[in-house]
Order: sequence, then C-alpha cells, then structure tokens
Amino acid sequence: MKETKVGEIRKLITVKPAIVLEDEQVENVIKIFIDNPVIRAVYVIDEKERLVGIITMQDILKKISIDFSSMASIYSESNSFGYKIASSRNKNTARDLMDPEIYYVLDIDPIEKAFNLLFSNKAGEIPVVDKNERLIGDLNIIELLILWHQNYIREGAV
Repeated sequence: MKETKVGEIRKLITVKPAIVLEDEQVENVIKIFIDNPVIRAVYVIDEKERLVGIITMQDILKKISIDFSSMASIYSESNSFGYKIASSRNKNTARDLMDPEIYYVLDIDPIEKAFNLLFSNKAGEIPVVDKNERLIGDLNIIELLILWHQNYIREGAV
C-alpha cells in the first residue's frame, strides 16, 4: 500500500475536481457543494488553471454562520451596518472565501504523503496538480479508505 502513487487511486470517487475561477460568486460555489455531495472542497484556479486557493465545507459553514448572525441583527435592530452586510452577500466571490494557503500532491507522490497532508490540514480531500501547479484532479479521503479496505481484504483480515 505504501508504494501506491496518488495517480493510481485519485479517480475512484471524483473523476473531475470541482473548480471555480477567483471571481465566481459565493452562491455558485455553494450550489456546487449542494449538487455534488461527495466533494469536500472546491478548488479556485486562475486563468492559467493554476491552483490559487481552496474552499472547504468548513469555509462555507463559517460564511453561513456569519450571514445568519448578520440577518438576526437586521431583524432585531434597525442598523445600516447589518443591512450593508446582508445586501452585499451576493457580491462575495470565491476569492473572498478561499484559503490561499494551498497544499497539494502530484500524481507521482506516494499515498503516504497525501495521507499526511490530509490529516495535518484536517481536509476531506487534497488537490492534485501537475509540475506547473495546474489542477489536474483531487484525492478524496474515501479513495484512501477504499485502498486501505482493498489491502485489508487481500491480506485476509476481513
């Protein structure tokens, strides 16, 4: 199992990663998560398809939490600050929501590296890039579980 490379298993669950450009509206990013419940992240790319950020479900939940708090203040008291926050919701973009601290693996990297990055970043999936940092796929934590399970069965433990 340790000899397995990222490229050997990264398409077991997600064949194509969820991507958006930096100026994509947050509403559309949320719709991607809703329409594809198996994904754990949406990747933000630039015009050259290079990875520039990651948006996780936790990032979305933080945004929703802030919106709910803002909406509560609008209804509980009349203030222009709350109104401005609520009326600007649709102006937020992927760039505003993404984490620019990117981490990734290459197809040729060992699974162990991907596993360590997933856990150190508390992530559900990790982007896979080529040598020019262009996004070419992702590795879902379920794909690692499938690999482990296949090896477990092969060794006769099940």
